[in-house]
Amino acid sequence: MRIILTFFIIGILFTVSSVTASGVYAQYFKFQLGNPTAAIKVGDNFDVKVMINTNSIQTINGDALINFEPSKLTIDPALVKTGNFYTYFSANTLGGTTNKFLISSWEESVARPKSSSTDTLYATMTIKANSAGTATLSFDCTAGSEADSNINQASDSKDIINCSALQPLTINIGSASGPTLTPGPTAIPTTALTPSPTSTPSATATPRPTSTPVPTNTPKPTVAQLPRAGTAEITVLGLGLGTLLTVVGILFIL
Repeated sequence: MRIILTFFIIGILFTVSSVTASGVYAQYFKFQLGNPTAAIKVGDNFDVKVMINTNSIQTINGDALINFEPSKLTIDPALVKTGNFYTYFSANTLGGTTNKFLISSWEESVARPKSSSTDTLYATMTIKANSAGTATLSFDCTAGSEADSNINQASDSKDIINCSALQPLTINIGSASGPTLTPGPTAIPTTALTPSPTSTPSATATPRPTSTPVPTNTPKPTVAQLPRAGTAEITVLGLGLGTLLTVVGILFIL
């Protein structure tokens, strides 16, 4: 009876330890905002990192199937970059959907398995915010399903992801409008001055040589006509008389 009780207690302890270990040492993906303190507004691009932790289990590949809201977020495959955890990488919107994005990465040979014991970069997504409000990213994962997110063990390709350990990421998107500016005083319009037409420059006059001044004619005094003293006949008579008297005087003397 004691032996049975002992085995029963050991079995319970083993079960509890197994459950505890599976909860603590889970294999999972994890979201991380590239800049957790930065405000995100409509029209902004922001980075979201996808981390992987295999808890030291050797793995051969991983698939992160992500649910998102296209009306609030845009994920451009060209802006999704590998974290180089595995060698090969692919990122695309899942065919036939508009709200699921698949990031796959893998090794071609089991001889090159990969493992991690801490959250390690798996991929980086640059996402655009489309509209204000709350947006959510989540991993699509169903226990026992291979058509969703998974992490495959290298030894037997078994999916060892723990779906219950996958946490969604909530993103708050603010309005694109900036702070309201207080209008300043209205400026008084000034009357625009109409520029006067530019005068067309006239040709410079060629200077003419200065003419030599002509001397002014000195006015000649006007000769007044003298009045006539007598007639010619009186003059002749006087001369004749004078001659006669002269001859008489000479004769008298003789």
